[in-house]
Amino acid sequence: MRTKGMQRSIEDFSRALEQGYAAVYRRNFVSVTYEYMGGYIEEITGYAPEELTPEMWDSLVLHVEQKGELSGLSKEECFRMNRSGQVDRWQADMQIRTRSGQTRWVSDMSTVLRDESGDCFGTLGVLQDITERKDAEKKMADLAETLCLRNREIEADLALAREVQHALVSGQLKQFPLDVMNEKVRANFSHRYIPASTLAGDFFEILPLSEHEVGIFFCDVIGHGVRAALLTTFLRGLIEELVPQGDDPGALLGKINRSLKEVFGQSDSLLFATACYLVLDVSTGMIQFSNAGHPAPLCLQPANQVVAKLESPDQTPEPALGIVEGYAYTTQKYCLTAGEALLLYTDGVFEAYDANNEIYGEERLMAFIKQHLDLASELLMDELLHDVRCFSTSEDFEDDVCLLAVVPTAVA
Repeated sequence: MRTKGMQRSIEDFSRALEQGYAAVYRRNFVSVTYEYMGGYIEEITGYAPEELTPEMWDSLVLHVEQKGELSGLSKEECFRMNRSGQVDRWQADMQIRTRSGQTRWVSDMSTVLRDESGDCFGTLGVLQDITERKDAEKKMADLAETLCLRNREIEADLALAREVQHALVSGQLKQFPLDVMNEKVRANFSHRYIPASTLAGDFFEILPLSEHEVGIFFCDVIGHGVRAALLTTFLRGLIEELVPQGDDPGALLGKINRSLKEVFGQSDSLLFATACYLVLDVSTGMIQFSNAGHPAPLCLQPANQVVAKLESPDQTPEPALGIVEGYAYTTQKYCLTAGEALLLYTDGVFEAYDANNEIYGEERLMAFIKQHLDLASELLMDELLHDVRCFSTSEDFEDDVCLLAVVPTAVA
């Protein structure tokens, strides 16, 4: 079945392939012999070509990863189909044990040889050492698995952090004073909180200062995600520490600003937060407030059909926290009258865009609120969010969203 010319062709082909660390073979299923085996097989297995028989080769194979059309079939079924000539091509990665006891990976690619009658009598193939490639693939697979496990751990940590954030927001006061069994409720609080990602940079704290005074700290840390959440954690701890000194809004913001600069001033990244701090005296309706670059709180006046911003007389904005070292924030005052309420919000509410890239904006926000002053605070917030979603034709917000309604109930 084999001519001298064919033999020379196989030998020439084999010498060429050996430059690529491969051995050509010609296997005869009838005589159960290798009619030809390239010399590089000794480098792969430790056995010389004349030593290696088909039976010996089969005994060296520890594991087979079938490729191509035979992929997924058992080793025995693949061998049977190959030797019976049911398939024309064989491709597999094989793990073998060498003469020295080491394990190596070999790629086996062959094609069926047929006689003049079309019957299969053997294969012509190439064995190539792919140990380095398989080792690299295993390292990559191990690394991918490690990264996958690490990602799952990070996702679990982030999910827990998100739950904590939601719990902190949900756990804020709903009414003041706390002891409603012995004293009439003087103020109600309601909120809407929508993080843009797993973790948010928006938050607020409602801080009882005395029997008749309550502090409201409303904040938006730059960005969202892990970095923003870490800064909110720092600010929350700082606010709790400064609560006893919380009756002067301007002074409180100044101390927070100073602490931010001391801790993060040397950071390569710019870290800052906009914030508004108010102190409400529920017995008189008097509000003291200071603003560090945050959207001005809105005073809702249903009786006059007015929505007014709480800001300084000259409407000059003051810098965000963490920007200007040593800045002295001013404190402003406003006295609520019967029926008036406050609405605080972050810029994520109005920084939504429609299909024409037009922003929803503060003016549209104030106009919507003015048209719906007859609604209760919780319904008003829901309707506002619905209007923004309709405007942007999206259920999602690009930035964190936080709304807080403050409704005094006993202002004369």
